[in-house]
Amino acid sequence: MFFRSTAGLAIAVVGTAIGAQSPLRTASPRDTLTPAVITATRVAITTVAPTSTTTILSGDALRAQGITRVQDALRLVPGATLVSGGPIGSQTALFLRGGNSNYVRVLVDGVPVNDAGGSVDLANFTTDNIDRIEVVRGPGSVLYGSDAVTGVIQIFTHDGSGPLAFRAGAENGTAQSRHATASLSGGTARAGGSLSAARHSTDGILPFNNRYVNDVLSGSVRIAPDTMTDARLAARWSAGTYQYPTDFDGTVNDRNAEQSDHRLTLSVDAGRRITDRLGLRVTLASHEFLPRSNDGPDTAGDTVGFFGFYSRSVRTHRSADLRVNARVGGHTTVTVGAEVARDRERSSSLSLSAYGPNAGGFEASRHNTGWYAQAMGDATTRVSFAVGTRLDANSAFGRFMTERASVAYAPNRLIRARAAVGTAFKAPSFFENFATGYVTGNAALKPERSQSAELGLDLTTAGGAAAIKLTGYVQRLRDVIQYSATTPSPGAPNYFNVAGANANGLELEASWRLSAQTTVATGYSWTDTRVTATGFDTSASAS
Repeated sequence: MFFRSTAGLAIAVVGTAIGAQSPLRTASPRDTLTPAVITATRVAITTVAPTSTTTILSGDALRAQGITRVQDALRLVPGATLVSGGPIGSQTALFLRGGNSNYVRVLVDGVPVNDAGGSVDLANFTTDNIDRIEVVRGPGSVLYGSDAVTGVIQIFTHDGSGPLAFRAGAENGTAQSRHATASLSGGTARAGGSLSAARHSTDGILPFNNRYVNDVLSGSVRIAPDTMTDARLAARWSAGTYQYPTDFDGTVNDRNAEQSDHRLTLSVDAGRRITDRLGLRVTLASHEFLPRSNDGPDTAGDTVGFFGFYSRSVRTHRSADLRVNARVGGHTTVTVGAEVARDRERSSSLSLSAYGPNAGGFEASRHNTGWYAQAMGDATTRVSFAVGTRLDANSAFGRFMTERASVAYAPNRLIRARAAVGTAFKAPSFFENFATGYVTGNAALKPERSQSAELGLDLTTAGGAAAIKLTGYVQRLRDVIQYSATTPSPGAPNYFNVAGANANGLELEASWRLSAQTTVATGYSWTDTRVTATGFDTSASAS
């Protein structure tokens, strides 16, 4: 789907600073506008004038506001729209900069959590034990491959530091809402870690069968055996169950329908500095997602029409990334890397009806190899740049190349102008590629692709107490995949690359630090998405 035009406004008043710098590096005194965002370049280096459009959400600040869900945190980001299917626990999708909900790459400690094809349900992502959320708006396929069309979001688990500390808390609210958490963290410069457990639950807002429970475990361990070596292990597990009494038409009459899922992310990130100018990093990532749906007969007499449905699915992602970072000259860092990844899905279903039970199954996998290169740094004492390219070779759609270039100019510490152009892509989903039965997938589908450009201006007052960021962007979305119920011939596929759209917009961010403990922040976004190729959709609302 595409949005036509939208506008949004977000205001936040928090008791701690909204922006939190990464603990992995020290910011340059010249950088008064934006701390280094690791997700933007995958390198923990601060430049004179950062070139990306970014937002950093501090975990401490979010929890100080009472924000316990990642979806509510992302509502503070200009250009982001969150859509839920119902009360707390229902499926939640993110739309960024007017693109589809499968156009954002979402990472947890470096682990991609998108399904094959880009979709991701944010319903059970919480802010427990989160250090920060980095949001990079604009194309990111040059570093992350598929799905990073309109942006990249990365959630970082808290790294322990300081004396060993134990914290626990509990909250109660309306609709029997409860939240309990306990955490342990601490560490030194050489080693540290954190461990957290939390439970979120509510009875919901509907008369019956609307309970929601979400258990979350997370932790990290970091070590630095010497000044040249570091390693980090992070894990996050969640188990959520959402009960819903609504039928397909919204009628509240189902007493036993529910959906649940288990999600586990594991990552190992390790680096070794060979010299002062040359370093190696390796990232290993694993993601397992097990969604389930249960909707049996409501009563023993419920035997008319379609009266039951069950589904099970196992979706996995495994990847390994090796990259070399080299310092060239005095102010440029070159990164060359390679990534191998494999995605797999296995699902089964059982439908109960007056016509008899009907069982279904689906299994698919594909692998991808990506090679990428990036150069970033300071061209002068006032100009920073970043350029990159990536080639992906996929077992399903073949090869695809993306590029990105950005530049920023800071005549002084108070002003920064920036510009960027880039391309990105989103791979077809497994169902679009490999479906059989009532719907036939298309193995010849191409990735959906985009071209984009943006201009921005950042202003800050002396001392950094107040700041304003203005960004304008244009996006061209092409080869968008569309479903057709009618096929050219029997057995022909139902999915084709036939649709397209343009998505343009403006984003405004402003913040004012009233004191060391209080910051007021506001944001406004305007998005105008216009369909340029309707494909098979001939309805009046298609164009």
